[in-house]
Amino acid sequence: MKQDKDLVFLASCQNEDLRTLCDILTYNNKGEIRLSEQLTDTDAYLNCYPDRMNLMAAEIADELRKYGSNTVKTFCRKGEADSYETIVRRVCKRMGVIVNDYDSTPTMERELLTTICEQTTSKLSDEELRKLADKAGIPHKSLNHQMLVTAILFAIRRNTYLLTEMIYYVTSRIASMLLGRWIGMMGMSAVSRYLGMAAGPIGWTLLAGWTISDIASPAYRVMIPAVIMVASMRFRQTALLPQKI
Repeated sequence: MKQDKDLVFLASCQNEDLRTLCDILTYNNKGEIRLSEQLTDTDAYLNCYPDRMNLMAAEIADELRKYGSNTVKTFCRKGEADSYETIVRRVCKRMGVIVNDYDSTPTMERELLTTICEQTTSKLSDEELRKLADKAGIPHKSLNHQMLVTAILFAIRRNTYLLTEMIYYVTSRIASMLLGRWIGMMGMSAVSRYLGMAAGPIGWTLLAGWTISDIASPAYRVMIPAVIMVASMRFRQTALLPQKI
């Protein structure tokens, strides 16, 4: 399959991130191999999983594109799957995330991640919101619940570090629900520690707006979490890098 320019960066991602993405594509939440996956029988998987994931990044990218493509269209293109950009646009539409026709893949991914973080924030309790406000440096003693939500949503859109930490939490929660394990991505776990979310009653209900209605088909049950994972990997790899002068 032809290499996708938007997925080349996967080869430089951390091993644990790539393993999580690979597992989302190949295992269901019961720990069983997905019937439709084509990755675990490849030489790359047998030789590289689970400790040398960067060496099978191209195969992971191919598997992701196969899942996200329309089977009939893929057949008509003699096996060439949809581009990752097309898949991200499709996921955004499914999730109700507004993107423009001219938006780049990273722009669409960031809008998707930001929207999910905003949805998550709106479901936090008053106590959790105040802890998050403390972390973000937002004065909150005189703010009611809705004012807190509004202030934090404003901060998420403008504070890259806060958005990055929220993305870590949401992505870790998705991996926990799908794979039964927490993941440590680039050592970022401050939000989870600070809010005590890991043991809280939030669970899937934080993401219920899309887990119930939007992931109605087997393909979207795989593709939405997979795209969120890829988006978070790209965002964390680039968002906090020093700007070149």
